[in-house]
Amino acid sequence: MTALSNSLDRRLAQAVAATGRWKAIGKRRRPLAWLTDTVDFFARGTFWAWRNRGYLTVYKLANMAVVNIEFLFKRERLVGRPYKMKIESTNICNTKCQLCPTGIGLRGRRKGRMEYEKYTQLIGQVKGHLFALDLSMWGDPLVAPDIYKMIEHAHEKKIWTYISSNLHGFKIAPRKQRDGTFAEKDDATRLIESGLDMLTCSLHGASQETFAIYQPGKDFGDALEKVKHIVATKKKLGSSTPAIQLNFVVTKHNEHEIEPFRELAEELGCKPVFSTASMNVRFLDKDKKLTPLGLADDVLAKKTKDHLDNWLPKNKDYVLSAYDELRETGELRGEQYNGEKAYNCSWPWRQSVVNWDGSVATCCGSFEEREDMDSVLDQSFAKVWNGEKYRLARRSFKRKLNEVQAEDNPCATCPGFML
Repeated sequence: MTALSNSLDRRLAQAVAATGRWKAIGKRRRPLAWLTDTVDFFARGTFWAWRNRGYLTVYKLANMAVVNIEFLFKRERLVGRPYKMKIESTNICNTKCQLCPTGIGLRGRRKGRMEYEKYTQLIGQVKGHLFALDLSMWGDPLVAPDIYKMIEHAHEKKIWTYISSNLHGFKIAPRKQRDGTFAEKDDATRLIESGLDMLTCSLHGASQETFAIYQPGKDFGDALEKVKHIVATKKKLGSSTPAIQLNFVVTKHNEHEIEPFRELAEELGCKPVFSTASMNVRFLDKDKKLTPLGLADDVLAKKTKDHLDNWLPKNKDYVLSAYDELRETGELRGEQYNGEKAYNCSWPWRQSVVNWDGSVATCCGSFEEREDMDSVLDQSFAKVWNGEKYRLARRSFKRKLNEVQAEDNPCATCPGFML
């Protein structure tokens, strides 16, 4: 049966590659575009369903359909439930990533780790509709002591699992335990045996010099050795999972290493992922405690321009248009997005975030406690999902909220991507 599955995997992958080429041809020959787009859509859908058949049920598929219809019409009170979630294992991190609010020391929510018992209770509430789970958020998941148990529990409940890590909390050798003895299994073995489906390793460089600009004080060679160890252990155990990605957030300081990074990832047997950096300019007029500084317009404009000039790459493929506008004007306004968005964000419909302390946020960009919806420790997730603050967040996509409704509601002044 395994041989048959592998054969079908290859055949479907080849079919998707072919339909992708047809789609490219269709773009050049407009009369064919609708046909090639349709064929490619169904081919990719079939491949996706086959690859994820172990995690799908009729109810989950029906829920996905309902959610996407409700997103299309921008409904406020939803029948469907999110089919993707971030459940934050911890917001504690061991790295000072220079474009991350955690890394630069901003004090958002209090620090902590999600208790395993509370996590399993939450999974019990959402397992029926949840297809994919990301256990990463504002910290590094490998700092959480129960992370492998958390992944395994979700895997047993037929939920696809993912984490993103800088690997600095990962150990190659078996860990020393409290009683002085060493664990029977090393971290790589535990990670692979947990059933994790995908691991993203945050590198953002192809050399020590570039790596250290974004992650000061960290050793690029050490990170690579850990990636190699995970890949080798995966082969040793004969496991097809986790799929391993190497992440490269493109900035002014590393864009010259895009091709070397691609070659490095392929050499290691991993997939390179290149992404647009979030500049987090919304924090520039705040101190470390997130208290507004009240900077004069011209001072804030210069501070914003300097920040963007220092980090934005020349390659426009990795720059949001809003950042170019900000660099020109230096202004970060939000009121104009109340009732209208520059980007068609689906987070309030398709996805949700539960922070380590049980509070719920609308999206992965929400860093401040005042933006939280409610807590799943006080009530069910279903009640929070259709609570007033969540409904108002969705309303802000098509109708303007008044001053009271918009207060502390992150969607009210967001263009669809937290800048």
